[in-house]
Amino acid sequence: MNKEHGQVTGIIWRGPDDLALYQRLKEYADKKDISVSKAAKQLIITALNKN
Repeated sequence: MNKEHGQVTGIIWRGPDDLALYQRLKEYADKKDISVSKAAKQLIITALNKN
């Protein structure tokens, strides 16, 4: 699978707002000692389960 620059788990990061959000996600992933893609998946699952 070819990914675009800045793409993580199917999410394309564009612009300064997206970059800031990615940096927060990266910090979260680093604190949990997991990959950014795994962190994104965990957060999406958590958010969807709240509904």
